[in-house]
Amino acid sequence: MTESKRPPSKFVAAISHIQEIIKADRIKRGDKLPSERELSERLSIGRSSVREALRALELLGLIETRRGEGTYLRDFKDHQLVPLIGTFIFNDDQKKEHIHDMKAILELGCLALLAVQPDFNQNSFNYTEAAFHELMDASGNSLLKKMWLIISDYGGDSGGQADERLTKLLSGIRHINHS
Repeated sequence: MTESKRPPSKFVAAISHIQEIIKADRIKRGDKLPSERELSERLSIGRSSVREALRALELLGLIETRRGEGTYLRDFKDHQLVPLIGTFIFNDDQKKEHIHDMKAILELGCLALLAVQPDFNQNSFNYTEAAFHELMDASGNSLLKKMWLIISDYGGDSGGQADERLTKLLSGIRHINHS
């Protein structure tokens, strides 16, 4: 069965253009966005499409509308995009396995970042789920930690399987390094 390629709806295009305006105008969290009227004029689309795009961004936690004041950019740390979409995407066993693999890959990336730090001692800890909270902080990469936390939430509790998966991947890397 072939899927038809539909052009993106006006509000999806509006979201993309609003993102470009945020970048171009250097709007930072807490700053006010242009009004619906101004966005409509700048994007050459109807106010209803702008309103729909703003509602979608608000639902995701990316913006906040304050009645009588305007629309403000929120801190992206609080957005709900991944949890909202994840409930629909990550819902079968095969995808859960892929999530566990992705989590282990992120953990390996964390270890790679730590390995180049001069004060890192790889023998001073166990590679356990609990230890990775501290390791992610030590890596200094907040995006990596955020992705790992999100993936960890979706992976659920896999007991010792997560530790076994990581140990297996580390063993594979050691094998590659010695080949």
